Amino acid sequence: MKFPNAFSGVKKIFAAEILQIIGILAMGFAAIFVVFAGVGVEADNALVGLGSLFGAGAFSFGGIIVLLLAAIFEIVGLSKAGKDEKFFKYALYMVILGVVASVVGSFFQSSNTTIYSVCDSVNRLCDLISTVLIVQGIMNLANALGNAEMVAKGAVIFKAITFVYVLAIIGTISYGILASFVFLRIISIVCLCLSLVLSFISYILFLSYLAKAKRMLLA
Repeated sequence: MKFPNAFSGVKKIFAAEILQIIGILAMGFAAIFVVFAGVGVEADNALVGLGSLFGAGAFSFGGIIVLLLAAIFEIVGLSKAGKDEKFFKYALYMVILGVVASVVGSFFQSSNTTIYSVCDSVNRLCDLISTVLIVQGIMNLANALGNAEMVAKGAVIFKAITFVYVLAIIGTISYGILASFVFLRIISIVCLCLSLVLSFISYILFLSYLAKAKRMLLA
């Protein structure tokens, strides 16, 4: 094994991504239970209401714990992999900056929507940059190992992630600017929906790339 630190780090990064998916799903279930709780209150059914609130609380608490674990795994993984490849270290800086922006934004979520929006945008941008840096780090390791296939796949994912992000920006900006033009507004909505679909596809590609990177580094 030529890059033991990178192997250990990529394993943790992959685990962090899986935990993040589980955490997001848990938070989604929590939101569904909140809806059921509202239905129970409207129907004057205390059992349904209390049961749904308990479910919402349980899933919400579990989701938060899992997401915190995902963040810890990612930070530890990037720090470990950064010992063998500097781009993972750069990605770590972006993750930390994104976490700081997210925490700062949470304090202004209800009091100052402008600051919250700026912090949210910074967090999203940091997430994009960190993902791109991780891909670039894997590509550099693949190049050092003479794995041309992984280098080529990394280049494709690199372009896909960047394209999706640009498409999402275009959709978001055009939706706000062209809100008064119905036809153009529909186009912007299509762009946003398309970016969501492509985001899911590119994320699956990213997960697959991490899994392949683990196998590559194990050899």
